[in-house]
Amino acid sequence: MALSPIQFAWDPSASRAPAMASTAWSGGASARSEAEQVRRAAEGVEEARAWLVKRVVGPVRAVARALLRNQADADDAAQKALLEVLVSAKTYRGDGSIEAWARRIAVRTALRHARSERRQSTAAAVAHDGGDGMAARPESSAMDALPRPVIEYLGELPEPQRNALLLHHALGYTVTEIAELSEVSHETVRGRLRLGTSALRKRVRQELLLGARKGPP
Repeated sequence: MALSPIQFAWDPSASRAPAMASTAWSGGASARSEAEQVRRAAEGVEEARAWLVKRVVGPVRAVARALLRNQADADDAAQKALLEVLVSAKTYRGDGSIEAWARRIAVRTALRHARSERRQSTAAAVAHDGGDGMAARPESSAMDALPRPVIEYLGELPEPQRNALLLHHALGYTVTEIAELSEVSHETVRGRLRLGTSALRKRVRQELLLGARKGPP
């Protein structure tokens, strides 16, 4: 299914591509040396653990802040994710970049944290998620200009739709990857992307029409 929503210029992770970053501990270590450092971190070597946390803290925080609206929740999720990175260090095989590996852990942790928060405030979540069923007519024309930044529109969406759009368009995950990370079906992910895109486009259309009717000041 082709999705061509409003363009997402905001990218909380900068890129999912393997980073060409330098490493402080050896001034540009090879991938093999980095994998060795992660292995040492898994064994509890404090120097290696500190290096690993410093290496991934930026991507981890960016993911948490992207997926969780509340700053305190994002900080909590980031802390949990960093702990999970250390616990999961023994699973790192060096097949991809350390940042990409840590981002996947951060996504899982943030989504798990969000689900936990929803369970603790069921009534509020039900009231908020009432927008899931909103209907919007498909719009084929591309949006060339937005009245407000995309991130503001995203903040008005139900959390499942918002996170699906962020994971797909800002972080670059596929539908299959999002389904795995979110622990839902492919069809559920596609539905969230479709509903979220329709809601965004509908809101933008409304604001553009209001602006056109008001005319110049």
